[in-house]
Amino acid sequence: MLDVRRLRVLLAVAEHGGIAAAARALTFTPPAVSQHVAALERQLGVSLVDRGGRTARLTAAGQRLAGHARQVLAGLEAAEADMAHLGDGLRGTVAVGTIATLGQTLLPAAMAALRDTAPELDLRVEECEPEDGLPVLARGDLDVVLGCEYTLLPARSPAHVERVDLFTEALLVAVPAGHRLAGPEVDLADLRDERWIAPSAGSACETILRRSCALAGYDPHVVAHCGDFAVATALVRAGHGITLLPSVATPGLDGGGVRLLGVRLLGVRRPGVHRTLYAAIRRGTRRHPLVGCLLNAVTTAAERYAAPS
Repeated sequence: MLDVRRLRVLLAVAEHGGIAAAARALTFTPPAVSQHVAALERQLGVSLVDRGGRTARLTAAGQRLAGHARQVLAGLEAAEADMAHLGDGLRGTVAVGTIATLGQTLLPAAMAALRDTAPELDLRVEECEPEDGLPVLARGDLDVVLGCEYTLLPARSPAHVERVDLFTEALLVAVPAGHRLAGPEVDLADLRDERWIAPSAGSACETILRRSCALAGYDPHVVAHCGDFAVATALVRAGHGITLLPSVATPGLDGGGVRLLGVRLLGVRRPGVHRTLYAAIRRGTRRHPLVGCLLNAVTTAAERYAAPS
């Protein structure tokens, strides 16, 4: 019998145009992808990849098997969804990957609703960034990913991943309560001489900070890196610097000079910095009653955040 995981890897090679690209999409190493393909070749006794050129591509046999893999994987998703409809009630496990801010806000709200509508639905939750979670979703080890995409950092979703946009929010500047700028809005250019508390080094959030400041004409003076918005807020409160916060990380507040325990939140006029929050699933799994139930709960919970900031 052909291994389903190996078929997913072969399909990624077909859809991303080579072993190296498939490895990036699946967060595998190229040797690991090559090993999966080689195992299929030994099992079937045919060459699936042409390794003669600069980019390894599928042979005619590899393309044919990729076509079968596409049908097999879709059939397995459909079979699982069909079986889940049998019996009384909704029961089973759904694996969810989520960014921290949605794990603190949107997901708990959805879980509270699910206790009434699907009390036997068990969620396995993993905190992860979209760049890590989406490849895991594509290869079948997660069922839903709650993530975000910044306006200045668009990302291409893996093949066969469907994205459901939930809401768009602004990023706010958090400054100490006694800061010289009263707000309610500022231009990032007005903050060129400030000390910045940046997100984790190398993260998408840090890239957004640097790109936004670059559009305002300067490189931010970074005095701290932290991946936890609560820690960043505490450092702002202590007067160590200023930071960017997503609106959802400041519950009940919409910027406009609002004070939050010694911190003032200011809107950004230019350049506007926004991000779109979304739920991602594999194509075809929306029909699965457990995935569909969770997706409905998440979408309903997102409505309270959908109003413009």
